[in-house]
Amino acid sequence: KACLFSLCWFHAIVSGRRRFGQQGWSRKYSFNTGDLVICSNVLRSYLDANPIVPWDDLRYIFGEIMYGGHITDAWDRRTCNTYLQEYQQNGLFHELELAPGFKSPNPSDFDYDAYIKY
Repeated sequence: KACLFSLCWFHAIVSGRRRFGQQGWSRKYSFNTGDLVICSNVLRSYLDANPIVPWDDLRYIFGEIMYGGHITDAWDRRTCNTYLQEYQQNGLFHELELAPGFKSPNPSDFDYDAYIKY
């Protein structure tokens, strides 16, 4: 649940940067809901197949292949991977601060409905 929440947060951030024109991304990238859906399917497969969260694998797939497949600028790719480095990590399970004053919810206290309301 926490990994999916973080992935959705990441998607919102990279999609939201488009509003800022070239200050957000150097080019207009076509990030869309399909990227999020496919990444969530990959996430589910990896979590089901591994006893621990394979953070490095997930960050590589999301940052270099799925979202990174849209990115053509080296600095934009670096920005995307930096976001993943911050949001896709073990701190998610311990109220990682995703934004100033906005912590990731404790997964043991939240079910899926509670995540949606959060």
